[in-house]
Amino acid sequence: MIGLVAIGLIVVLALWRAGKSETGWRFAPLRATGVIAGVVFRICVIVASIVFAFFFAAVAGALRSNF
Repeated sequence: MIGLVAIGLIVVLALWRAGKSETGWRFAPLRATGVIAGVVFRICVIVASIVFAFFFAAVAGALRSNF
């Protein structure tokens, strides 16, 4: 449920930001798609960074405990 609310908020925010341009709402869905893709890319980069940090910490911990 929380995920659906978050996705809904991202879509509403993207449409709102896309409609703020000088051309108005004519091409807002296309710009909103770009905004959503940018947000999803940023979230994926953040999640991948956190996963990499955990992996690196686990490997470092394993190597440290063996010596």
